[in-house]
Amino acid sequence: MKRLIVLIVVLGGLGAGAWAIAAMGVETAAKRWLDDGRVEGWIVDASDVSVDGFPLDFATEFTALRLNDPETGLTWSTPRFRLEQDVYRLDRITAVFPDEQVFETPVEELTLTAAQLSAVLDVRPTANFALDEAEGVFRDLTLLSTLGWELTLGDADLSISQTADDPNLYAISGSAARLAPPEAFRTLLDPDNALPAEIETLTVAANTLFDAPWDRTALETARPQPLRIDIEDATLVWGDMLLRASGTLDVTPGGVPEGELDIRAENWRQMMDLTRNSGLLPERFVPTAEAMLQVLAEMNGAPEHIDATLTFSNGRVLLGPLPIGPAPSLRIR
Repeated sequence: MKRLIVLIVVLGGLGAGAWAIAAMGVETAAKRWLDDGRVEGWIVDASDVSVDGFPLDFATEFTALRLNDPETGLTWSTPRFRLEQDVYRLDRITAVFPDEQVFETPVEELTLTAAQLSAVLDVRPTANFALDEAEGVFRDLTLLSTLGWELTLGDADLSISQTADDPNLYAISGSAARLAPPEAFRTLLDPDNALPAEIETLTVAANTLFDAPWDRTALETARPQPLRIDIEDATLVWGDMLLRASGTLDVTPGGVPEGELDIRAENWRQMMDLTRNSGLLPERFVPTAEAMLQVLAEMNGAPEHIDATLTFSNGRVLLGPLPIGPAPSLRIR
């Protein structure tokens, strides 16, 4: 019995020693990551970096962390940020965010609060920590701007996985529920309050090809840029309106999309009202646009619904034959 106790004590001591040595390595790697950011030109501050979680985890906590990218003018700061790893799965990282964090841009400061905000990342340490898979969970989010607007989100989930066919190709899917746009935005689009205050659901499933894999250099040097986006389904439901899209877009080096999307718009007249209220379509063009959309709806045999093609060409967007406006930039800063 005494020998068994001695053996347990010895093994426990060896295990504790091994964990302590490994924890020192994890802490050193975390501090080196911060130093690498400084070398790349980032402004990096953290009052403390520590590792706990004995005996089965390595939990790295950054205290008073602040990251600033002078090139873009973007800053992220948080009172604490935690990365958790199982001792047997160091390639699987759980990122746990605090209930409040701050994002600064050249024009405003955004405070994000959440009841739950976490992400699980599967990475490949031997391939510069390239992302294999990621899952994010968001619950009861509020985004408050110093410019006076507020956005809230009830629930959202996001999944990203690298495909086996190409290390630069990622399957992306996500859903959001109970999204409340800023009040000023809602008032502009819907001054009569005909729509609910919250967008019921927003879902998307797409395969996106980038010009490089998402790995450590994506944060430290340059973000991978999309080359092609295959949208399997993107659906928005807001009140009685439904907007669904699918199709393929190629993206130019300048970030301009080219291609076609199949569009399904239910209760298009209400969507037309929102477009008119937003000012995106000059009032003098409204009668012509409504007449053309009416023709598209009648071709489908459902006067309140439209099935049409949204075309992105030469930097412009057209719905069927109707010009919509300039194409958005898809370049990631």
